[in-house]
Amino acid sequence: MYILMKLEMMVSRQPHVLENALKYNIQRIENDSDGNWNYLIITDEGRIAPMRKTARAIRAYNPIQSKYSYEFYNQPISNMIEDIMEKKSSESYFIQICDFVSFFVHLYFETTLQNKPLPKRVGNTIDKEFVGRVMATLKKSGKLNLKANERNVYGLVIYPK
Repeated sequence: MYILMKLEMMVSRQPHVLENALKYNIQRIENDSDGNWNYLIITDEGRIAPMRKTARAIRAYNPIQSKYSYEFYNQPISNMIEDIMEKKSSESYFIQICDFVSFFVHLYFETTLQNKPLPKRVGNTIDKEFVGRVMATLKKSGKLNLKANERNVYGLVIYPK
């Protein structure tokens, strides 16, 4: 199972940043599927129009730089079986679980990898150790793709590098 991080948490409000983050995520899922499975993307409310536009565009034209030169070649997205779909998170346990996981991955990233304190409202309820226990539980349950980045204990791939 892939969970695309809540892009609102991870990027600024600039449309090109959201577009690039979405492209990288779709390309990553496409590459990992390696033609062996199809997928669709479900998002909670908001920003569906620019997300759908971006996804449709790379289904036709997805320039990838060659490993061997500075040239690009077109590798359209082919395993995404439907446009990005929108659903209210209050009506979907799946999206609520994705929100939970993305929130704790974000807290882990902020507190552990960037050495920032927990946000005050969150810090009044939980501590950094609790965030670590949640991440350990997700890892132990097999819900994280540990192979995505073997240099990170939880397999997190962080852009930009």
